[in-house]
Amino acid sequence: MSRRKRKDMSQYRSQLEQMVHFALGDEWDYEPHQMEYSIPRKYTPDFVYKDQILVEVKGFFREGDTQKYRAIKEQCWSDGKTFVMVLMTPNKKVRKGAHLTMAQWCEKNSIPWFDLETIHELKEAENADLG
Repeated sequence: MSRRKRKDMSQYRSQLEQMVHFALGDEWDYEPHQMEYSIPRKYTPDFVYKDQILVEVKGFFREGDTQKYRAIKEQCWSDGKTFVMVLMTPNKKVRKGAHLTMAQWCEKNSIPWFDLETIHELKEAENADLG
């Protein structure tokens, strides 16, 4: 474990952190490691087929949506279910200035996607393995 002792201001994220470290003393390690955490959330899919295929219909991604949908896809995978997206504009960028389109993002994250022109394929694939 790397120990970051009190040195100069450039090491701290704020002057307040530096003052707190000074008050606590050198026995206290400053930012010695990272830890993972999760925040439980609830998700309501737009459509569900026989409790096996969960469908999210998206016109655009809001901030935080990409992380949210990756987590939902992983949870579905763990539960033996399939998470699918129906995109209004698959060629729209994930966000302003992004390189990936919404469709490319889905493909990169192994999330099957459809649009209004291909939605019939989802209906035809009801019993097929989409994942």
